[in-house]
Amino acid sequence: MLGILLLAALSGLLFNALMPQGIGWLPPEVSHPRWQGVSLSRARALWEQGALFVDARDPGLYQVARVKGAVNIYPAEMGLLLRLLQAKLKKAPALVVYGRSFSRFPAATVAQELKRRGFGQVLVMKAPFREWRLAGYPTTEPRRRGRAS
Repeated sequence: MLGILLLAALSGLLFNALMPQGIGWLPPEVSHPRWQGVSLSRARALWEQGALFVDARDPGLYQVARVKGAVNIYPAEMGLLLRLLQAKLKKAPALVVYGRSFSRFPAATVAQELKRRGFGQVLVMKAPFREWRLAGYPTTEPRRRGRAS
């Protein structure tokens, strides 16, 4: 039984390697991106030039802290949010999408959809939001209320 399973796996891998379309190991937004990656320092320069930052993290994380001026477009809510934010997104000279990890999957998903819908310069910040924050770059965070005496 193990031999049959091994033969089936090898046949599948061989088929995938020989077929021109193949079966991708990564989603197309990562394996064939329409967007460009951008370093943390370049993202900061773009922020200073008026780029709009798009936070692809969960809305709860967005509420806790975000790049100053960023809008939140979470992949699961992308259809509705893109319609609501379309005018603001179109006015921006560039869109810089960021997420919470180095994998960039949620950010890549949002960026790919922005490019598919015809937005011009769409970039994905290579560093996660945590790195932006640690660098001391501008963020928006709610004020913490002082403790009552």
